[in-house]
Amino acid sequence: MNVPDQGDSVACICEGVSEMAVMDLLLDAKALAFSRGQLLDKEVLSPRYYRDSRKFSDQYLTMDYGDGKLHVFMIQDRKDVKYALRNPYLDKVTGPCNVVTAPEIEMLMIHSLALYAEYKKAQHRKKPSVFLAERLKVKTADIKKRAFIEDFYSEHDLVKAVRTHKSKAANEGKFLFLADLLKS
Repeated sequence: MNVPDQGDSVACICEGVSEMAVMDLLLDAKALAFSRGQLLDKEVLSPRYYRDSRKFSDQYLTMDYGDGKLHVFMIQDRKDVKYALRNPYLDKVTGPCNVVTAPEIEMLMIHSLALYAEYKKAQHRKKPSVFLAERLKVKTADIKKRAFIEDFYSEHDLVKAVRTHKSKAANEGKFLFLADLLKS
């Protein structure tokens, strides 16, 4: 990964609310190779920019970033999503780099609870969020809520889960993991 320099700007465009919550927690913990101060508008960007690259280009790529570059990270669970940025802006952008949380961001909770081996046995039958909801005895929709995620990681080590996920997941070398965005 081409790590952003201090003078560079960063766009973290998240697929959903769960990804936004995880990125905010990592930023607040100062665990990433870049700071909140480097983010466009000082925040991770919502799914509206994930779903519409033209909206992102019109709002952010027309800006002047001086001598710095703009690093664009797509935080998503799918491996095959392409994010097309338009010319003439590509010369100021590094990326977009796909940061994949496949099969779902909830895998981080499964790793935090040391349930990975049990999940692998049930994998062919259940999505991670359903598996986790059953184990925690909560609604699947609750697992994806920001408040639930923040509460969960107030008691569990998110950074350790991020590193564990990378060690267990398969990578064909085409994308990054959240662990690749962590400080070394």
